Amino acid sequence: MNAWAVVGGLVVAFGSLITAVVLAVKARPEARKLKVDGTAALLNATTATSAELADQVAELQAETRRIWRAQAAQEQRITAHVRWDRQVVDTLRSRGGEIDDPPPLFLEPTPTGD
Repeated sequence: MNAWAVVGGLVVAFGSLITAVVLAVKARPEARKLKVDGTAALLNATTATSAELADQVAELQAETRRIWRAQAAQEQRITAHVRWDRQVVDTLRSRGGEIDDPPPLFLEPTPTGD
């Protein structure tokens, strides 16, 4: 083999090795920057999602409280009506009238099988 070919091969191999080392050294900070950028993007997305979910939970809690208040008010009105029905039936019967008991306004609890 020709000496010049060997020397040329060594020069090309050494140049390739130097290029690979330079690229590896450059790639390391770029990879670190990509990791930092990716982490920041993930953190921003997570923060935005968490804030949105917190708002939705707050809205659902407010709606649940509103429904509970409305249900409690409805139960108070029904209870007052049941007392009034009982009073009317008792008054009518005390005066000699005949009347069936009023139909229930509350549903009877159904057994759950537990």
